[in-house]
Amino acid sequence: MLQERQQSPSLYIGVILITISVYTLLPFLLLTLFTHPTADDFSFAVRDTTLSFFESQVEFYLNWSGRYFGTAIVRINPLTTESLKVYKLYACLTLIVFCIQVYWLINLVIKGELSKLKAFTLTAILICLYLLLIPSTAEGFYFFTTYATYQFPNILMLLMLSLLYAFFQSENTAAKLSYIAMASISCIAIVGSNEMSLILAFTTLLLLLVTNLKNKEARPYLLLLFTICVASCLIAVLAPGNYARMNDHPNASRFWWSAVYSALLTLITFYRWSAPVLAVSVLYMLFIGIPLADKTRESRLFNVDLRLAAMYFLGTIFLMYFAFAWSTGERATPRVENVICFFFIFGWFYLLQLALHTYRHQLKYEHLLSPAIPTAALLLFALNILSVDSNVTTAYIDLLSGKAAAYDKALTSRYVSLKASDCKKCEVPPLPAIPKTIYFSDILEGSKNDDMWINSGFARYWGKEAVHLSAPNPPIKENITTLRESGKNTLRNESIIE
Repeated sequence: MLQERQQSPSLYIGVILITISVYTLLPFLLLTLFTHPTADDFSFAVRDTTLSFFESQVEFYLNWSGRYFGTAIVRINPLTTESLKVYKLYACLTLIVFCIQVYWLINLVIKGELSKLKAFTLTAILICLYLLLIPSTAEGFYFFTTYATYQFPNILMLLMLSLLYAFFQSENTAAKLSYIAMASISCIAIVGSNEMSLILAFTTLLLLLVTNLKNKEARPYLLLLFTICVASCLIAVLAPGNYARMNDHPNASRFWWSAVYSALLTLITFYRWSAPVLAVSVLYMLFIGIPLADKTRESRLFNVDLRLAAMYFLGTIFLMYFAFAWSTGERATPRVENVICFFFIFGWFYLLQLALHTYRHQLKYEHLLSPAIPTAALLLFALNILSVDSNVTTAYIDLLSGKAAAYDKALTSRYVSLKASDCKKCEVPPLPAIPKTIYFSDILEGSKNDDMWINSGFARYWGKEAVHLSAPNPPIKENITTLRESGKNTLRNESIIE
């Protein structure tokens, strides 16, 4: 009887959440048609068409950063072949591959235990939350240099977890070795991408090793993988370039300040992101989490001490904030917080599932299956998605107001003009509008900024001595301001973009 009561609302909730996820994902996919290269994309394209692969690796490792994989992967920058269409395609593929990888991991974990609908529902929840909460959508999916450095390792992290899950499910020695070998390659790439992903890989594999110390069958493989991880971490952390770069930050290396500040930021993280996460957690617990706990009571994946897992969750967030604060003396930038946000969402739901496994026998939740509680949770989540200042609403406004199209048209015209012009010191018009979702930065106005790195890199890419804007770009408008202007212009039958 209870199972019949669960099945119907579970179906409706699943369909609604999947529909919300389609609504959420759609504008981000469409905006890939309007994205353009910016900032480091141009300077790295110059570097990678000037220096050989080996020369650039050595140069950056000794003088700038230990991110050996991050330095290597940006060589696939579409600007090295002057292909703007491929640049847009990259952004689209990154979004799609991220979604596919989330589903693959979820389906592996609950396959045979819960229905395909629930696998799609959980995938929808995780993707929605990430797109809703990610601090910088531009640096997460549209600015190649940053998403290659910070988003690719997130995808590789999901891949590594999928391979490790398959490893534990396999009974064949050759298959186990294959899974560990592929997981090792993924780990090497993750660690060499950026410091946040390095910490995430290290703490995750440490947790996995500690929880399997008594597992004689898996322990040698996991010890090998963890050793490879530690070796990769040492190569990345001990790079001379890291310490040379720290000299540019006079407030770096303050241990106690960094520790206290990072602890505070860890607490603030819950305040910033908890509202939609808690709302969806109610739906997850009722329709996915508790049924999964009932069917996977003996699963190694969820037989982990809840206190140890909570320490791992909080400790990893703290260490990611601490690493940035200690090395720069500053607060984590949005691109760094994109990785923290990724871990917060996925780590939260794993921790929630562990709690359900631990305390399932004490839960009396039949009365929670009445429509009121899941309906309220679903409404709260939908309100977060539809909020006027949410990432999702911003993406739709950037599309429908014409900002993204005007941005695309202006930059395309700028490239054509620079390519056709024989000017050495060039002046180009400012952008007509700024679509917040896909915009990171632009060159600066006036000849006084010709020597700024962002202007000089852009100029060198186009073979010019200098390039600058003729006037400053317009400010990024608040969504409510854009909506008001759009409404007024619609009444006048005018475009919002002049």
